[in-house]
Amino acid sequence: MSEEPIKLFSSMSERYPQPSDADVVHAATRGLVSLIPVAGGSIDELLSLILAPSVSRRRDEWFKELADVVEEVKKKLDNFKIEDLAQNEAFVSATIQATRIAAGTHKEEKRKILRNALLNVALGQGPDEDTQQIFLNIVDAFTASHVRVLDVLWRGPSQMAGTLWDQNRVPINARNYGAAIELLVPELKGQGALTEYILSDLRSRGFSKLPALTLPFPTGETITTMGVQFLRFVLHPDERP
Repeated sequence: MSEEPIKLFSSMSERYPQPSDADVVHAATRGLVSLIPVAGGSIDELLSLILAPSVSRRRDEWFKELADVVEEVKKKLDNFKIEDLAQNEAFVSATIQATRIAAGTHKEEKRKILRNALLNVALGQGPDEDTQQIFLNIVDAFTASHVRVLDVLWRGPSQMAGTLWDQNRVPINARNYGAAIELLVPELKGQGALTEYILSDLRSRGFSKLPALTLPFPTGETITTMGVQFLRFVLHPDERP
């Protein structure tokens, strides 16, 4: 079966990818099964009925995200031409790396992080290429909660501004980083052990200096220069202070 070539930088108005792509993924996964010794019918059925449709769906969703990136670059850059991105090797490399990561997640928020990173690279607002590659590898290892917790360390003091403490009736002596994170990252409420693990992860990456969640909020510099640089890479340009 012949396949119509996919245009990587398709506009949102074009139908993308083509229907035949699902057949290609299906055939590819069945071909992989044939390479596995003693792969019974159950594995074949798993790949045919579960894995292939999921891979195809994730790819379709991600390609739409890529098309959105291009559309947004067009709006933000004067005299933009699609050839500019095609010739931007840093952007092409980042896109290939981000596409591999996107295929491995079902989380919409993680795809948004990848989308923001590519947008920043396309706009010339990303870090140097080595740092860019390192940061994308870290995005692969991180959850969206990692990014949110790190953002609390960066923008949390201005986001809290006293009102959230009062609205939630948090006593002054209980206004620490653990409490601030629970208010600003609701999915971590009541998950102190997970939050501690995320904080430890951020420290090990060189993104945070915060030694414990029990410290009063805010307390000096709790995010490193590298941590700020990472957030500037994964946040949408309109979200950054």
